[in-house]
Amino acid sequence: MKDILIEGHRILTTDDVAEAVLVYAQRLAQTGSTDIVEFPSIDDGALSVCRMLLGSGIPVAVLDAATALTSDVLGAERACAEISRRIATLP
Repeated sequence: MKDILIEGHRILTTDDVAEAVLVYAQRLAQTGSTDIVEFPSIDDGALSVCRMLLGSGIPVAVLDAATALTSDVLGAERACAEISRRIATLP
């Protein structure tokens, strides 16, 4: 599991989702674009959905989380596929 750090907040999600978000944030910054992404996250132990604005001038960091899950996070694969699709459409 990874924590995405943005604007002083920690968002717990899967390793793959966090990596996809980080790569997308980098590509958006390179092209001077912004976008809102949606992905599953864990909030107080419960599955949640995070909507996050990414783009130029919005710092994002990813850290290893202290929390580990024993099962898959519902929707993570779909979110990764959608973020990857968006990355592929950037110039």
